[in-house]
Amino acid sequence: MKGSDKEEITLHGNTISEGISVGKLVFIDDFPGEIASEFPIESHEVEHEVARFRSALFSSRKDLCHLKRFLAREGSREAASIINAHIQILEDPFMTTFVEEKIRKMMKNTESVFRGVMGDYEREFAKIRKDHRDQRLLDVKDLSNRILCHLTSCKRLDLSTLPNGIIFFTKELVPSLASEATAAQVKGFITETGGLNSHAALIVRSKGIPYISGVSIQGLYHYQNSDVIVDTRKNRVMINPSKKMLKLHQSVQNRRSAKREASTGEVQTRDGCTLTFLTNIENIDDLKLVDQCGAHGIGLFRSEFLCSGKKLFSFSEEEQYKLYRKIVKSANGKPLTFRLFDFGGDKSNVVGYEGEPNPALGCRAIRFLLRHPKVFKRQLRALMRLSLEGDLRILLPLVSDVTEVVEVKTRIKKLISELSNEGHKVAKRVPIGAMIEVPSAVIACDLIAKESDFLSIGTNDLIQYTLATDRTRQDCHPFVTSMHPSIIRMIDHIAREGSKFNVPVSLCGEMAADPLMISLLLGLGIRLFSCAPKHVPAIRKLTQRLEVAICRTQAKEIMKLKTSTEVERYLRKKFSP
Repeated sequence: MKGSDKEEITLHGNTISEGISVGKLVFIDDFPGEIASEFPIESHEVEHEVARFRSALFSSRKDLCHLKRFLAREGSREAASIINAHIQILEDPFMTTFVEEKIRKMMKNTESVFRGVMGDYEREFAKIRKDHRDQRLLDVKDLSNRILCHLTSCKRLDLSTLPNGIIFFTKELVPSLASEATAAQVKGFITETGGLNSHAALIVRSKGIPYISGVSIQGLYHYQNSDVIVDTRKNRVMINPSKKMLKLHQSVQNRRSAKREASTGEVQTRDGCTLTFLTNIENIDDLKLVDQCGAHGIGLFRSEFLCSGKKLFSFSEEEQYKLYRKIVKSANGKPLTFRLFDFGGDKSNVVGYEGEPNPALGCRAIRFLLRHPKVFKRQLRALMRLSLEGDLRILLPLVSDVTEVVEVKTRIKKLISELSNEGHKVAKRVPIGAMIEVPSAVIACDLIAKESDFLSIGTNDLIQYTLATDRTRQDCHPFVTSMHPSIIRMIDHIAREGSKFNVPVSLCGEMAADPLMISLLLGLGIRLFSCAPKHVPAIRKLTQRLEVAICRTQAKEIMKLKTSTEVERYLRKKFSP
């Protein structure tokens, strides 16, 4: 059959992630890596081949660290843990020193040796219990394909080169592709194999993308770019649907969107307290989700993600200006908070950024910007040139000392004068906020509040730094809890200091999307919430059933509790939705 054929095909499968979507069918190979040829190498070439392998491992680790950070920021903690497991596999001696020893011993090119080792690796896992084995094998294949692509001329699928509104179909969905997909671009997944508890399934569900498995894809390759419907209500996939069916399902989507967009007005609790709901995004495509999810504006635009793959120290002011202008225009006058480049940690995907031995405690975020004035100045100039074109705010990442806020304000003041002298029309003043993400900023938040126009509590990093635990590591999950008494007391302190100095305080991160925590946060004085778009509708709806007066009384009781277990037990008893 050919793509031009309009025969309607209906296939049935099993629902992995619920939803209805309409899009264009795009076929992808499971493991498109080239079959590496095998050839002998000379003794003087051995160390060069070993170096090539190390370079491929390093590049693969950079890829995965960037992806893990993106997922953690997106609020997909479970997905980030899965990618972290891939990073740990990279550190397995069977994957590192063993391969190097094999290259030296076999005197063959790296690609062929690596494929042979991976074959042995897979045979080892074939001895493990089936349900765990199959998922582990898929993880290893996914990872080995990434490494091989760095070793060869093979190019991994780059989602940025594809249009929006696509539905992928493939034999088996790998975790890395599921992680890289965004709901704005990828409308659905169709696979031949894949279970409810696979790593890819967990990731897709966390993103809210419809997914049906158990569909035979034999003979469907010719339908590339054809219209397709994924309808999990009836566990079916429809290829080349009739105009009537296409219109029907599109109307369902439109009605749902219209319903969401109608819910963008004021939100009040039952006793009349007005709340604001903002959303966190990192790309231009996600701006259309702001209205759809019912957010009042953008509480956090992660500007560093606009630099992905670019040369950091030559990312010009004009390039940034054009990008930021598109974002400001798309915001349609709604509040738009630009977080300045939060480079550092594991954000090593930007060309020119050098990694550190201990990146989480190193020169990251505002420290990095103050140490690199040219990079900093270009971003500030680009933003200030847009200061009269929208409701623009500037947020400083990972502030640990009030002097950082003072220094930035001084630089911005000079830039305003400089830009005005050059003939640019700029605002005389732009709201400057500080992210409270480390204990020192919490303790000194009164000093920081005096110098800031607003504060944003970055709960993801605050929990990580306060409890000294990596939130993206699966084995550390028991220690990563927003219900720890120290975290609750910190939020209470920040909210009180913000109120004392009449400085708005927003709460950003996974905690802002946790239904169980919302009542406590209201009781502690939080009135602005910023989270991923997918969480906004549910949180809006929940808060309208609550009464601040009751939440405040209960919060006082919670503040007396000694352990996170006691806090959780209390919240589940009193406020479980």
